[in-house]
Amino acid sequence: MNSLRSMGCIIIDNALKERVSIPGKLDADIYYIYPPYDELPAILHSLNVTPKSCNAVLCIVPSEACEEIKSIAGSVDTPDNHFYVGYVCVGTTCHSTMMQDVLALYNDGIKANEFEFIVHKAGFIAQQYFEFKNSNKQHIHQLEDTQRDFDALINIGKALSIEKNSDRLLKLILHLSKTITGADAGSIYLVEEINGSKVLRFKHSHTFSKNLPYEEFTIPMDKNSIAGYVAVTQQVLNIPDVYELGPDDPVAFNSSFDKAHDYRSKSMLVVPMINHINKTIGVIQLINSKEDLNNNYNGNEAYSIQLVTDEDFNKKVVPFQKRYESLMEAVASQAAIAIENNRMIQQIQKQFEEFVRASVTAIESRDVATSGHSFRVADMCLKIAHAINDDTGSFADISFTETELKELEYAALLHDFGKVYIDTAIFLKSHKLYPKDLENILLKLEYLYRYQQLKFAMEIYNVIKDDIAFGIRLEQIQSIECRRDEVLQKIAQAREMVVALNNPMVKEIDVEKEVDELYALLQTLDCYDSENNPMRIFDGYSIKNLKIRRGSLNDDERKAIESHVVHTYNFVSKIPWPPEFARIPEIAAKHHEKLDGSGYPYGLKGDDIPLQARIMALADIFDALIATDRPYKPPITLKQALEILKEEAQKNKLDKDLVDLFINKKIYERFDRNAYRVNVAGSVY
Repeated sequence: MNSLRSMGCIIIDNALKERVSIPGKLDADIYYIYPPYDELPAILHSLNVTPKSCNAVLCIVPSEACEEIKSIAGSVDTPDNHFYVGYVCVGTTCHSTMMQDVLALYNDGIKANEFEFIVHKAGFIAQQYFEFKNSNKQHIHQLEDTQRDFDALINIGKALSIEKNSDRLLKLILHLSKTITGADAGSIYLVEEINGSKVLRFKHSHTFSKNLPYEEFTIPMDKNSIAGYVAVTQQVLNIPDVYELGPDDPVAFNSSFDKAHDYRSKSMLVVPMINHINKTIGVIQLINSKEDLNNNYNGNEAYSIQLVTDEDFNKKVVPFQKRYESLMEAVASQAAIAIENNRMIQQIQKQFEEFVRASVTAIESRDVATSGHSFRVADMCLKIAHAINDDTGSFADISFTETELKELEYAALLHDFGKVYIDTAIFLKSHKLYPKDLENILLKLEYLYRYQQLKFAMEIYNVIKDDIAFGIRLEQIQSIECRRDEVLQKIAQAREMVVALNNPMVKEIDVEKEVDELYALLQTLDCYDSENNPMRIFDGYSIKNLKIRRGSLNDDERKAIESHVVHTYNFVSKIPWPPEFARIPEIAAKHHEKLDGSGYPYGLKGDDIPLQARIMALADIFDALIATDRPYKPPITLKQALEILKEEAQKNKLDKDLVDLFINKKIYERFDRNAYRVNVAGSVY
């Protein structure tokens, strides 16, 4: 090549303009493109492509748009030998079909020094590309394949570090392994320990040429199978044809799967996955490396070559190249790290979740009546959130991710954690007066009753003792007895009234008036203790409690209960949550807010209340409404509970759309009001 222009132009998606830092001087033209990228073909056609000049194009694009842009660029008719397009992706989207053409993958953006590096890298690769295109074709393809392998090895590490789902991770490992080696089929085994013995669990399998079923199973981790041999010895096995294994070979092939599914396993590359402490954690088994009969190497042999007939298996399947052994060892090493990291993350998450659940159980066990409340609220919150994800109406534009669902679950589990700071007696207060306070008043009334009996008895005794006419004496005694009976009846009625007023039911009568009249009545009756001091039946605390119109809590006790959300926030906010769970304290702290601003602790209104907190408010209230053993209220029917929810929504206290979804989707039918309760012995059932 006499005239080699290694960098023709740089094309940048305008969406990345602020995330890509461009150094001062570049020997290349820069173009910015916009979706749907109609200008891209014109840019490529405008390049001066002649037999004596070669042009390289570097496209810096969002990872999610890479396939679309590649498709457009690939549709442009350009001389293959004198034109090169490389791609650099920015973003977290990563899948196997895009990796082979991507020079680099950045998660957030590209700094100036990184930009300069990838430009030089692209130029170097382009230069190699153009020179190789004019060399021996087979040699060029081998070098290209090697280059792709090394690039893929780098990008595999990035891809594996991004994927957090264990199942998708295994699929990605196997898919990339087959792509690199051109394998038609492959499987992944993971080491497990069952009853003290190590086994290999068949976790994932895939075949390009045939849709073969697979189910998980286990085999002993010993030398009696090919995968077991590799796991035990930690040696790579590269077998040209498994059907030609002889009695002197250390392994034998089981052909039962081939016979059952009309497949022909031939070449096989089996690699152990070894962790940082030199322990085998799994095995990657690749089957049937494929080669194009016309030597048209493009790196897509795993996808493009289909094995259907016996002739295909005989001619298109070749032994795995020797270089794949070390390459797959590197892939297996990266895969082992990714699997171990994934396991560690899952273990930490599980340990934390179990700690949260154990803590919630311990806290709620203080009150048997409300035990399991937080777990039931969490379950209901998730059911509502999943219904939102499936909704095509009011919530059509809202969808919770798996991370957001877990965030909601944790917030719901911890929403009442602050109650640990509240006096248990307040939670267990089933009536307006604590049992000891009621007992004290009733004892005083009994004392008053006996005192008045004795007082009138003494008065009768004095009359009898007086020397007066019998008729007059009898008349006086009858008068005293009449007054006595009237007073004693009032005391008995007062006792009944105290018991009735102590009930936390909503009263039809004027409770405050009733208490004042009761107090006034008792004030008219004198009563002295053993030391001849006036004895009060009621004190200010008792009067304040008996005047409670709804429920069993007075204002001070209700404020103490309401303070639990502040205590919850203060406690939960001290937990070092990862960024994706940063809103858990806020969600938990706002589950008692009402849309009209009448809630607590902040009196927030409308959209100031997060949707997750509104979901939790609905779940929290519903669980309390349908509870059958709350000490402060009688049980109500499901129909009554749903009517109350509707009324609260109409009053703009609860989210009407949420209540409608809850009722219309019959989410309440999927709720077990007795789940997670603690029995007397303290165990959860």
